[in-house]
Amino acid sequence: MSVMSSGRCLTVALAVVLSASACARTPPTDQKGNSRRSEATETGRTINGHTYTDAPVDVELGPSTFRIPANYLDSQIAPWPGGGVSLILEWPDMRPTAPGARAYPRTNDFRKEIAVSIDYIDSAPIETSLERLSSNEAVTEADSVERGNPKDRLDLRVAQPDTMGLTPYAIDEAKMAVYSGQYEARYRKPHARNPGFEDDWYVARGPAGNLTTFIKCDSTTFREDGVRLEGDQVIHEQGTVAAGCIHYFADVENKLSITLDYRRAFLKDWKRMEDAVRDLLARTKAK
Repeated sequence: MSVMSSGRCLTVALAVVLSASACARTPPTDQKGNSRRSEATETGRTINGHTYTDAPVDVELGPSTFRIPANYLDSQIAPWPGGGVSLILEWPDMRPTAPGARAYPRTNDFRKEIAVSIDYIDSAPIETSLERLSSNEAVTEADSVERGNPKDRLDLRVAQPDTMGLTPYAIDEAKMAVYSGQYEARYRKPHARNPGFEDDWYVARGPAGNLTTFIKCDSTTFREDGVRLEGDQVIHEQGTVAAGCIHYFADVENKLSITLDYRRAFLKDWKRMEDAVRDLLARTKAK
């Protein structure tokens, strides 16, 4: 579920293109028409002849331009080519990494990183993007057995008592039994189920009942956090793999789909993460 795990991205058919973390790629040069570095830079860290700074870089997301400090960017230089933008925040302050601290040799603690992907969406209503993400309708046929899988549909899950300002939604085991029977009848073989890979789901809703946050995390039943938090430090638990979360919300005004990827131990701070991203977009929007 986290950047260390694979197979956790939703399909492009949901009309939400998620920018993958690209730590291993060569940092991009400034893209003409896509970003523009400010003339007034603040000196940061110089590595291999390049000085990393926190100078603003113009980032175009649809019709809007945001002047985002370079050290927020995944590359800490310019946006990766291909649309959208990838940012990095650090827990617990939800601030950017110091200029050049993520370049080799790394001087920041990678365990604190929160990956942020932001994409402009105009191919489907942004107001209902979370409903699409919490359903399998975009990736299954209407008359298929798979359409009824209660693991993949919020409307077939069961709400649990609120925690951390979120409502957990558990798999309905009665519905899962029915689905397994339908699957076996259709395909003449048992439904292969691995509960260890059935994510925990959490949502937050607005006053009108609409989804405002949708989060999928590695199952707490089958995976420990893998890290422990001591003050502002993230300590790895030996012999474990850190559990992760994928966190979706939207900036409706700017038609932006926003995805966060972080360690499950940070889930308690989900609202602070959202507020930090919203604040960054609000104060850096140029037009």
